[in-house]
Amino acid sequence: MFNGTKVKNYLDFNPRDYVEEKNFILGEGSLGGKAKGLLFAKFVLENVSEIPPWPVYIPPSRFISTEIFEEFIRVNSLEDVIEGSDWDEIKEAFLKATFPNSVVEDFKKWLGEMNYPLAIRSSSLLEDSIKYSFAGKYLTLFVSNRGSLEERLRELTLAIKKIYASTYNPAANEYRRKRSLSGERMGVIVQQLIGRPRGKEFYPEVAGVGFSRNYRRWTERIRIEDGVIRIVFGLGTRCTGRNYARIFSLSNLALRPEGNNPYEIMRYSQENFDLIDLETGEFKTYNINERKDLIKYHPDFGKIASVFSFESGMITNFSLFSEGKIIFTFDGFPKAYPNFFRLVGFLFKLFEREMGMPVDIEFASEPRESFFALVQLRPLSSYESYRPVALPRGVPEERIILRGNKMLTNGILEKVRHIVYVDPWKYVEFFDPFVVAREIGKINRSLEGESFILIGPGRWGSTNPYQGVPVEYSEISNCGLIVEIGILEKGFTPELSYGTHFFADLDVDGIFYLPVFVGADGNVFNKDWFESKPYELGKHPAIRVYKGCFSAYLNGEKSIGIVIDEG
Repeated sequence: MFNGTKVKNYLDFNPRDYVEEKNFILGEGSLGGKAKGLLFAKFVLENVSEIPPWPVYIPPSRFISTEIFEEFIRVNSLEDVIEGSDWDEIKEAFLKATFPNSVVEDFKKWLGEMNYPLAIRSSSLLEDSIKYSFAGKYLTLFVSNRGSLEERLRELTLAIKKIYASTYNPAANEYRRKRSLSGERMGVIVQQLIGRPRGKEFYPEVAGVGFSRNYRRWTERIRIEDGVIRIVFGLGTRCTGRNYARIFSLSNLALRPEGNNPYEIMRYSQENFDLIDLETGEFKTYNINERKDLIKYHPDFGKIASVFSFESGMITNFSLFSEGKIIFTFDGFPKAYPNFFRLVGFLFKLFEREMGMPVDIEFASEPRESFFALVQLRPLSSYESYRPVALPRGVPEERIILRGNKMLTNGILEKVRHIVYVDPWKYVEFFDPFVVAREIGKINRSLEGESFILIGPGRWGSTNPYQGVPVEYSEISNCGLIVEIGILEKGFTPELSYGTHFFADLDVDGIFYLPVFVGADGNVFNKDWFESKPYELGKHPAIRVYKGCFSAYLNGEKSIGIVIDEG
């Protein structure tokens, strides 16, 4: 339950009162939701009597108010472009537009004071509110901030214009439309990017996101109120997208969503990581097995990395001389850095108490130096429904279409009329993933106003089409249940990625989620049902639409979810 007094305190909080210097703000408008959360965190930490296990660093930041955004649109006559153009035309128009000279001069002053890589973050009027998170709908961009003043200025202004344009991207438009929201205006935070130079690259050793409530438990041994974190090696971009990260429940740091099988741990462990190339200024992704030269910059590398041997099928402690694949398991991390987890738990309790509601945070850390930077705080804008769900008894086996037992919340979706199914085998045989994604989007729009069940291979919304259908949020926004089919031999493995923007959308929208692992104990994929029931073929051979009467029952306490044909 909300603490009403604390919620009011947060709602009444004026972030402008806690900016160190008035020249750190441009414009008289709102600083936006993300700025409010960051400055509220700063205020709380400066006034708390308890001593945290580690010091908490709030990165130096500058704030561009929504007034500057409105002025940018007005002086560049962008109103008609916004109203009457498609997304590509809007992007092009924003990138060609220019800032007033007075604003450019302020940017130059800021750059004179900020001689380090920068994170340029959206902070819109509606973003990170109590009801709406807009997680992942707008941009955060990183700039190296190297070179001449003119080069740095060009890099900064380009990033800000891209963030301004992202106000009108299809996912954000659909998010606002679905909730009947209007009047969006964009603020921007220019913030120190947390990390260290390592050779010619820049990144933090560890970054992550944390949620003070774990609404998608994978076992009864986990307590919702203890919270959960996702951490990665490198920049935190891999925490919020549907990429592999290490998930820790603060209830029990040893429990993994994927279990204890070494091969499964290997499959779900991070190998790719993100960084900034300080020579080119580019954001880059590498596989650690191809960049072993960076290991020398991490004296405690063995605390976060392990080696998987394909010959023995075992995971062993990291050694440069080990044969096998390096993976980021973070197996030695809890024992090496217990105060890291104590600090996260401290922050969860502190911010929950002061904000009066569950929270989520983003952070970056150099754990060997006991350095922890808090880069974002916001309300956790979704809440578990605790009503008990009674699973139907005596359902004939042939009517059970799907059954899964991972990452479930409580919920019921009864008597829906459509199942939209992407056949995993046809998806591979006639591999044209973006055609599939766009066709799913058209079906989604045609079914507006009614919930449907969406079923497909691997990870919906993956940026890697070999791991799942690369849909955008706007292309699946009307469904009531998303099912991800895991088929090991095809490389389709649902990523149990609570804490990503994908799951934030599901939680806020009340969309249920069910992963089904073909052949795994307690899981059912009734292929006979899909092959024997009549369906309408979509415009791609993999897409089928089944009409009938279907229900889904998800029991989070027992970790059982089923989809049945009501007949």
